[in-house]
Amino acid sequence: MSKPSTFARIRDLNRRQLTAFNAMLLERMLPNYNLYAELTEEGDASILRKALDVIWQQVYDAKTKINLELRQEKIEEQIPVASESDSIGLYAAVDAGMAIIATLAIMDTPADEANKEVTYPSLLSQGTVERLLIMNGEVEHSKAALEHPHMQWEIETQNEFLDEVEKITKFDSSICRTLQTFALAEGVSNLGIEIEL
Repeated sequence: MSKPSTFARIRDLNRRQLTAFNAMLLERMLPNYNLYAELTEEGDASILRKALDVIWQQVYDAKTKINLELRQEKIEEQIPVASESDSIGLYAAVDAGMAIIATLAIMDTPADEANKEVTYPSLLSQGTVERLLIMNGEVEHSKAALEHPHMQWEIETQNEFLDEVEKITKFDSSICRTLQTFALAEGVSNLGIEIEL
């Protein structure tokens, strides 16, 4: 019997598991933003990092009070604006920012109302890879991108993250650190950019 699709598995997660899974995805997307900010001297990567740290904290300590709306606004201010010289770096930075905003929005939405949005960070991460493949001329369209080894690696990685969070029933700070380490274990972002730890 085949495993359910990645998105079906995401929809089956409880709220804590979902937030942890999204945080793992964000750990692999944030280095793309960091590199873009460093090269262009645009945006403040530390604001996105702080937001991601708060997301992790919320996983293991639900009592943590967070002004999610304010966090979202702060990140929106750091998302680069599309320009004539659009590059994969710019799009990857936008995707990383949008994925953090989406995660914060999901956290702020009652569980029974967030069904459609819960897969958005996963879609954004896959979309970053798809755009890279198309912009680099490695594939011509989305269907071909799905079969490309880089996209297959992205999907496999997301499923490995799901394997980890699905078996956790109680989260604490130690488990979150383990998940964070697991997310960064390959030492590269979802685009294959080396992560400086």
